[in-house]
Amino acid sequence: MAEYPVGATATTFEVIEALATLDQAGVTELADRLGYSKGSVHNHLATLERLGYVVRQDGRYRLGLRFLELGTQVRDDDTLYHVARPEIERLANASGEAASLVVEEGGEAVFLYRAGDGADSALRDGSRVPVHACAAGKAILAHRPRGAVDALLDDELAEPTDRTIANRPALTRELQTVRDQGLAFDRGELATDRRAVAAPIVTDDGHAVGAVTVSGESPGMSGKRLEEDMPGLVLSAANSLTVEQVTTE
Repeated sequence: MAEYPVGATATTFEVIEALATLDQAGVTELADRLGYSKGSVHNHLATLERLGYVVRQDGRYRLGLRFLELGTQVRDDDTLYHVARPEIERLANASGEAASLVVEEGGEAVFLYRAGDGADSALRDGSRVPVHACAAGKAILAHRPRGAVDALLDDELAEPTDRTIANRPALTRELQTVRDQGLAFDRGELATDRRAVAAPIVTDDGHAVGAVTVSGESPGMSGKRLEEDMPGLVLSAANSLTVEQVTTE
């Protein structure tokens, strides 16, 4: 188990993340799930409740809307989000699929904003996935220095599906292909029935600050639609953001 400078803080966040997974839960359920005493879990919940981050109803607890307030504030302070949002919405309308703005944080791909009524409904604003296992993440990694990429990735790469590229040499070759083509594809690497194409948002020095991606479920998002129709739309969106983002920041 990982050691933290302040163990109690880590325990509090374990409780928070468990509630996020369960939607709502009682003290006993959380204690059994986390392996802590009921008294300890109750104290953490009571503190969170007093601070307004947890709501208690009929003896069960759920996360409060203070988290929405904080998350919205964090995103609203992000320049790239404001610049990219209109383009992501245009891309969703043009493609008829789910379009997303993705950034890298802590070795994960974070879906900062999603738009569109496409069938790809498994992800939402704020979703975090292994950065090497999705098209947008690979587009970002391909435009980062090799040393920075190695520092970001865990020694053992997660494998959400049997199609995920979890072998370091194979991933290095894949990122070189992405860099050469300016596009990254996900053909079932994050979820077996999911397909996506992405392009990086890069600064003048070639550093990727994020990526634009379109995704959908197979078989609708496959064949010519994935390989030929979507790439042009995604590249156009990413290129327009490259110019705007660099001049806006």
